[in-house]
Amino acid sequence: MAWFLALQGPGHLPHQSLVYELQDSADVDKISQELVSSATLDRVVPIPVVLPRGNRRHQKVTLYVRPAAWGVWAFYQLSEEERRQLVKENPVLNALSQAAQQRAQAKPTVQLHPLTGQAGSDNVGSSPTRP
Repeated sequence: MAWFLALQGPGHLPHQSLVYELQDSADVDKISQELVSSATLDRVVPIPVVLPRGNRRHQKVTLYVRPAAWGVWAFYQLSEEERRQLVKENPVLNALSQAAQQRAQAKPTVQLHPLTGQAGSDNVGSSPTRP
């Protein structure tokens, strides 16, 4: 099971945490201790994470976190099945997926100009001429 680090700052809502998957070699206990001790000293803590790079490919990187800048951090574990289930049950991701499918299947529509709201207008900013 993979370990994850969730970071939440004072300006974030509870459902807006930044989440990073930790590398297999990461020592969660050691990172946790470093985060706690570095919060009062305002120094950075290197955290080995895995970033998604594409189709099932991951890139190992080091994330440098200033614990003093974050209000809350948490570690948790998820299996691959739990991760798939979490994504499957996420209402935001489901809505985005449905919207993308509908957009792909939709017939072409009339394009509205973003400034005037008129259909098919190419004359942005031009004033009508009077005789």
